[in-house]
Amino acid sequence: MQRSIELNVNMIHSDKIFGNIHSDQDLIPDHHEMEQRGKVEYIIVSRLESQRLRMRKVTDSGTEIALSLPAGSCLDDGDVVFMTREKMVVVKREPEMVASVFINSSPFDDNLLATGVKIGHTIGNLHRPVRIQGNKISFPIQSLAEIELFEKLFSNLQDQLEIRSDEVIFQEEPAYSIHEH
Repeated sequence: MQRSIELNVNMIHSDKIFGNIHSDQDLIPDHHEMEQRGKVEYIIVSRLESQRLRMRKVTDSGTEIALSLPAGSCLDDGDVVFMTREKMVVVKREPEMVASVFINSSPFDDNLLATGVKIGHTIGNLHRPVRIQGNKISFPIQSLAEIELFEKLFSNLQDQLEIRSDEVIFQEEPAYSIHEH
């Protein structure tokens, strides 16, 4: 029995991130100009996929791309993974459900330290990556049922906290990056 191997000669390869269309001042005008000419393609990447060094994706225009990124790379929303005069491939991070815990205490509240430690201990035991912005701590969840779980876990802090869910592109704090189970 003979096997046939199909090689895709149209697949493009990339081994680096060229920059980010949201933050690199040199790429912003290039992206805008190429977008006007219809030369920008996008790949959708989940947060978990964004940490992979090797993967194959298909752009929204049907172009196959193989990524082989350097160690330590992590794909962010807006990263350019392929760029020529005729084509730019940009990463779009997939939104996901997150829980946000808002601390209602003031910085001068005697219970603030205890509240922060209790929240950190609970979330840390679940091995969730976190994002801290002012009085808000956000972390990914799998379903809305987890909001009820966290309301129960934080029931003794209900006067000091508010818990909400949202669907966003979650960007974890690099300093607080931990593995998930």
